[in-house]
This record gives sequence, structure tokens and C-alpha cells, in this order.
Amino acid sequence: MGSGTATAGLVLTLLLIGALEAAPAVRAADKIAGSLIVRDALTMPGRPVMLQARLVHDGLLQQTGIGGEQLEFVVAGKKIGTAMTGGDGRAFREQTPRMPGNQVITVRLVPNKRVESPEATATLACWERRRPILLVEAAALAEMPRAPSFPIPSLPLEIADLAGLPPAPDAAEELKRLAEFFYNVIYLSSSDRQEIGKKEDLRAWLRQHRFPTGLSLTVSPGETALSEKIDELKAEGWDNLKAGIGRTRKFAETLVAHRMTVVIMPATTRDEEVPKKAILAKDWKEARKKLQS
Repeated sequence: MGSGTATAGLVLTLLLIGALEAAPAVRAADKIAGSLIVRDALTMPGRPVMLQARLVHDGLLQQTGIGGEQLEFVVAGKKIGTAMTGGDGRAFREQTPRMPGNQVITVRLVPNKRVESPEATATLACWERRRPILLVEAAALAEMPRAPSFPIPSLPLEIADLAGLPPAPDAAEELKRLAEFFYNVIYLSSSDRQEIGKKEDLRAWLRQHRFPTGLSLTVSPGETALSEKIDELKAEGWDNLKAGIGRTRKFAETLVAHRMTVVIMPATTRDEEVPKKAILAKDWKEARKKLQS
């Protein structure tokens, strides 16, 4: 009995020593893995704009905000300050750009013992009102499969997960020409997935395939959502919304109703009627020529 008790005690001691040695590693592993989401921002030269970032933790069913953490905001490589996240994980920092153009917003989590997260980027679009704006439906950028994935007539934008799809032939090159010489570009996607999902996927896909820098906006589901987004932009002073390129009938109808020029690409294998004032194009080269004529 004595020998057995001594052996058991030795084993217990060794286990306790091992647990203590492993404790720092366990504590490090318990550090919350966060994700940063940064919104694109749109303003005019000399007009202040509120930059917004959100620090979240991806749970099993939903994202939850992480409050009480300092975020560092950097614009065009220059630190402009820090802001603390609130209970919903959001942090804000005002910025007033002076020169027109597209600048990179980078947001970093200030190092701490509780949370870790990779940095995230977005676009600060500082545009002059005299340059027209082109709305581009995200689904028009990719070479879509023959059969439509989710044809939902009630949505103003076609739901398209571009990850893994190649770009439509000449799409990046022709859009670069339009962006360089004629238009500022706004990319529109549906917000059918969570905030950190679709928009981040779209940005990565655009960078991967060398599309021109533009503003990324999401449009909520619903018959009138795209129209409401256009009205919202106009109310903020962007009455230079001039044209759009898309795939769907709803997109065409909405832009025609707002007296905008709209070019529609062949919509996969669906034969959809589009408004008479919409312009049909067989490919991106033709679309670019139609918008320049």
C-alpha cells in the first residue's frame, strides 16, 4: 500500500508539473481570434468622411462584436489615429482627404494580450462630382456557368459567388479603359451573406484578376433595394450617376427608371426581356464601345 501510494503521488506530481509548464501555451491558445471588417468610404475633396471598421469573432451561428479594443487607422500609408471599438465591435475615425483619387485604408488591431486579428484594407474614394460614375453589377464581371446558379427574379442583383470563377473575357481590360478615361467605378453585390463574407470575397477576387480600383457597395435583398441605394447616393450629392453594366432585367429596369444609360450582357442561358432603352452587348469590348459612343 505504501509503495503504491508513493507511486501514485509521484505520478500526480509529474502531471501537475507538466500542466504548469503547459499553462502559458494554453493561455496563448485561448486568445480570441478576431476578424477585421473595413467599409469602403466615399467623399469629395475637402469633405470629411467617417471611416468605419468592425472587429468581430466568428461564432458557430453568427459574428459577435469585440468591444474595448484599440484599432489603428492608416490611409495611404500614413497613420491618422486610433479608435476604440464599442460593444458591437465598431470603431470610427474621421478623415478629410484633400486630393481626388482612390486611397487604401488599412486598419490594424493594436497588439494586446486578449485578441489577435490580421489587418484589413478597404478603399477611400475621394471623387470629384464632374466625373461620371459607372455602376457595375458584380455578376457581369465573371464568366458565368451555362446554367444560372440562383435565378431569383425578386432581387435587383443576381446572386453570384465569384470565388473560383474566371473573369469574363476582356472584362478587366475594358473596365480599366473606362475607369482610366471616363468613369469612377462602383461595384455592386448582393448582401445575401454575412458582412464579412461576400464583400471580402469580391474584393479579393477583383484584386486577383486586376480589375480597376473602385468602391464596393452591397445592396440588400428586395425589389426596391437598388433604387433606394441610388436615391441614397444622389441625396449625398452624387447626381453624376450616369451609367451601368449588368446582367439582369431588374438591374436594367432600375437604371432606366433613374434615366441612366445601362448596358446588359447576355444573361447566361436565360432569355429575359429587358427595357427598350437598355443597350444589349455581346461582350465587354462591345459594352465599352457602347458607353463611349
